[in-house]
This record gives sequence, structure tokens and C-alpha cells, in this order.
Amino acid sequence: MRIAYFTSSYPRATDTFIQREVIGLRASGVEVLTCALRQPEGANNVSPLILNERKQTTYFLPASPVKLIKLNFKYFVSATSSYFKTLHLAFKTRRPGVKGSLYQLFYFQEALLLANYLQQNNVQHVHNHFGDSSGMVTMLASQLSGVGYSVTFHGPHIFFEPTLLALREKVKYAKFIVCISNYCKSQMMLFSNVEDWHKLKIVHCGVDVDKYFFDDKPVDSQAAGPVKLLYVGRLAAEKGVPVLLKSLIDLKNEGYQFHLTLLGDGPERASLESEVDKHGLTEMVFFGGFASQETVRETLLASDVFILPSFAEGVPVSLMEAMACGIPVIGTNVGGVTELIEHGVSGMVVAPSDEQALKSAIFRYIKHPELRETVRSAARETIESDFNFKIEVSKLEQLIREQVQS
Repeated sequence: MRIAYFTSSYPRATDTFIQREVIGLRASGVEVLTCALRQPEGANNVSPLILNERKQTTYFLPASPVKLIKLNFKYFVSATSSYFKTLHLAFKTRRPGVKGSLYQLFYFQEALLLANYLQQNNVQHVHNHFGDSSGMVTMLASQLSGVGYSVTFHGPHIFFEPTLLALREKVKYAKFIVCISNYCKSQMMLFSNVEDWHKLKIVHCGVDVDKYFFDDKPVDSQAAGPVKLLYVGRLAAEKGVPVLLKSLIDLKNEGYQFHLTLLGDGPERASLESEVDKHGLTEMVFFGGFASQETVRETLLASDVFILPSFAEGVPVSLMEAMACGIPVIGTNVGGVTELIEHGVSGMVVAPSDEQALKSAIFRYIKHPELRETVRSAARETIESDFNFKIEVSKLEQLIREQVQS
């Protein structure tokens, strides 16, 4: 079976779950070709794995005008009906205004590039992640080429503009849709036709638990030094890092000792660094930038508490990784987070934006090492049973095989 994985940009440092899927499918005997519209920025090259995936990936942009003219002529002549039906679908799903129409013309050209690639390489199925603009290109390319497609929807961004992103049509024309949580599935049901609900399948993102060491040695309640806190993720508005900093400022002013490591980068980094400097947290907060999976694992094992204070999420892989290592976690009650963390059992969950609740949760972990000890094993068991990468990727493989063989 030969399939293609397609996204706007691949491989990015933040999309480790896609890389795991690709590698897992290949290990099970599926031939997986990776393609993307454009190469990711060089800052994403944080590991040999990413560099190797980059070498194996085909990129469509930039594309010469001559090539696009030839492709338009090719499909206009050889697949006239599909060409015009797809062009009609592109305009039917456009955003309002002139700009929306222009974007759909661009997506149609990108779809020609993808359709041609799929046919030239005898691809039997194409899978897309995220379902935003690259999902549009995937849908149009499928209509042009006749190659079936599926999409993994994560959220939360995709649900901010569901009508403008044409979720209804993307579900309608897909062979199946992967939802990473029940919350995600409920949102997709809300923005799709009832007769298409049978296409919505839950396949969790997961982690390879064998690669995340779980130390069953009890937490040392007498350990000296500050509690080591860790955040892993993009430094972007929806991640709520300013709320975390405000909570830590209060704890610092009350005399508590901690050290926070932030692994990741993004548009909010400069303002966050300024806030840290402004409140005298420079010695207590470290910005590590993009990190490889190996660096994340090593840092997790050296940490006491993992915190993800997001305003919006799907089901965060970073929380799964921490839980797989038995690191006590704090998440927020958004998206599918409570499908991952059972409050007080496998971690703690607080209301998003509530800095006092977050401060209280951090304080409880600092003052009560026995609470940290309590949640560790339950967290690991949750990942082993419900978010195990090997189990989840086998579900995805089965869904793809069923469509290819039907």
C-alpha cells in the first residue's frame, strides 16, 4: 500500500506526532511518501530525524508559472469534467470577498501540483493533518485526481472559523475523518452533515511509551533546591504563558523557590522575555527555544512538575509525554484535556486564565511532594492504556487499508 502524507509545511519541530505516525506506518509495511507546500524554516532542524524527513519530502513551492500553465492545460484536456467540477467546488467554498476568491485560485493551483504528484507516484490514498488551508488543497486535489483522502482534525484553531474553513465540505468529500478526542468529534459533528457523521473516527495522538523512561522511585520529599517546572510548546497567545508568569510572580513574592524552563519558540517570546526581566525572574526562568524530542525527554526526566496553561487545546502531546515519564502535570479545562487528565488522580486541571487557581495548583505540588507521588503511576497507566502510539497508529492504518481495499 502506497499512501502520501501532506501538510502545508513538513517536518516542523512542533509536529512530532506527525513524524511518529509516518515512521510508525512505515514500520508496519506501509509505503509513506511525504509532501508539503513549502519547506519549514531552518530553526525547525533540531534533530537528525527531522533532517532525514526533510530530505525525503517533496516540496511544491515555489512553482514556475510555466509548470502551472502546463498542468492547467493537462487537466483541462484530459479530465475536463473533473477540472471544472473542482474549480466550481473551489469557488463554492471560498471566503467572502475578492481576497477569498483569489486565495481559492491559489489553492486550486496548489491542488493541481498535489494531484499531479499523487498520480505520477501511483498514490492510493492521501492523508492530511490539521485540515485548514492544506485541507482545502487536499480536498481539491482529491477531486482532480480521484485519489481518496482523509484528514486528522486537532483543534482548536480549526473550530474558530468552521464555516469559512469549509469543514462541512471537507467531511463530505473525505473517505474518513480522524478526530483526536471526543471533544474534537463533537465539534466536527456540529459543523458537518448528519449523514456524514459515520465518517468521524476517534484516533488519539499518542506517544511511544517505550521511549519515555518511568522512574518508579518515590519522590524525594527532602530534596533540596527549587522545584523544577517545565513548559513545552509554542510561545503563542493561545498557550496562556503570561498567566503562568503572573502565578509565578506571586509565588516568588511570597518567598517560594522554583525554576521554570520554557522549551519552544513563537511570536510571544520577546514580550515574555521582557515580562520576565521586568519582574526580576531572569534567574528563575530559562528560555530554551525549539528542542529535539531527545532534549525534551531529557528535560522531562530532570523536572518536578509540567505545566500547560493553555486557553485552547486539542489533546496536547506535550502533556502525554510528561505523563508517560510520571512527571506530575497541570493542564487547563479546555478542549480534550480532561479526556487525558483526571483531576486529582493523574494530574491537576484548573480553569483557563485563572492565575490564582494555577498558582494554587503549583503551590500544592511544591508544598506536598506526596501529591506528586500519588499522581505519577496513574498518569503513566493512562498513557499506556489510552494514548499508546503503537495502538493508535494501528487504528489509523486499519482505517486507511479499509478505504484502499474498498
